[in-house]
Amino acid sequence: MWLMPIGITRSGAPGLAPLNCRLTCHLCEPPLHPQLALLHRSRLAVMQVELEDPPAPDAEAGVVCARGVCVLADEAAAPETCVVGDDGTLSCEPNTGAPAPGLSLPYLWPRGLLLFSSVLYGTNFPLGRIMNEALPPSAATSARLLLAAAALSPFLPRLAPELRLQAMRCGCFTALGYVTQSAALVDTPAATVAFLGALTVVVCPALAAAVDGRRLGLREAPQVWLSAGLALAGVGVLELADGLGAAGWGDLWSVLQAVGFGTSFFLTERLMAREPGMALPITAAQCAVSAAFAGLWAVADGSGLIGGGGLGFGGGEGAWLFDETKRASYALPGLLASEQFRPVALAVAWTGLVTTAGNRIGETVALGRVASAEASVLLATEPLWAALFASLFLGESVSGWDAAGGALLVSACLANAASPEALRAFLPGGGGGAAAAPGKGEIGAGGERN
Repeated sequence: MWLMPIGITRSGAPGLAPLNCRLTCHLCEPPLHPQLALLHRSRLAVMQVELEDPPAPDAEAGVVCARGVCVLADEAAAPETCVVGDDGTLSCEPNTGAPAPGLSLPYLWPRGLLLFSSVLYGTNFPLGRIMNEALPPSAATSARLLLAAAALSPFLPRLAPELRLQAMRCGCFTALGYVTQSAALVDTPAATVAFLGALTVVVCPALAAAVDGRRLGLREAPQVWLSAGLALAGVGVLELADGLGAAGWGDLWSVLQAVGFGTSFFLTERLMAREPGMALPITAAQCAVSAAFAGLWAVADGSGLIGGGGLGFGGGEGAWLFDETKRASYALPGLLASEQFRPVALAVAWTGLVTTAGNRIGETVALGRVASAEASVLLATEPLWAALFASLFLGESVSGWDAAGGALLVSACLANAASPEALRAFLPGGGGGAAAAPGKGEIGAGGERN
């Protein structure tokens, strides 16, 4: 019998995994006579094909998600490894190889970096107010986001083509958050704008229920209800302490800021959870889209198409783009070279290059080395830092009612990161009933990032 092994590989077929085959041809013993042997070779050989299963794919990489960002987990440092299921849930398992809690550098530096990121985010609010006092809000926002987009532009070519439209859609809502935040800072205390921005803890779960059909009942997700209750109570204290008549357009823009950022975080987290290696390219695309919208705002405002009207969207300086002196001082690159606006130019560069672009990179690097709940708690301190810097830079005083409302909103952010299992024990009937399995969570919890 002759045996002839042949290797066959199928490749290049769209949607099909490579196929490895082993083909063996069995030929009968050739007759001794040469002519009969030639006739035998011309006959159809009987072939037996043995198919081998393609090699098993590598195990799905773990992710860490917090505040609208999902990154690849560092298997050597992350306290837990989470995998996104088909239903959008995160299944997490403890990582016994992670650094033990303590004063060791591997344990402390990623947590310190995340806390420092929160501190830097807090400077955006008072500096935004300072920029708006010297420049039209549209010009300040456009300059800030243009610098951020330029700094993150090296990551744009790495964005997968199939993700571009989705990233741009996320960027539209990110732009809504930035634009309304800037408009709110025209006449609203920086601390109030920061505290109201924490309403993202209500926006994200609401979208998860409305868009994804998530089950967010009291027993399935008690942290969502506790967080929402604290957030709404905090808003009530902030807005009703001085009476409804004291509320202005800035309060509305502050709430829309939370809607814009919250929607962006919800969409971005769903996208990044599936493609955690694309975190920075997606972020770069969001900044580019935000810069484009801010530029359109600046053109409309600088052309006189948007009047002041007390809404905060108009700079109140008319068609400043048609004034050569103002245009040269308000827009890049002249703003950075202007002696008159040097402090404002430094604020623009800080918020664009450091607290927007640089902070995104630092947050992404540190996030993969901590647990999602830890990251959410550390980043939830942002409004507190905003209030502190507003007091230092602007001399803003925080009343007792403001402090109480802010404390409730920060508590809402912390409650959103709480373990559902721990909170479920306080419900009537304890931990029984329909409950999610331990170690499971849901993407889309969200948080505020500015």
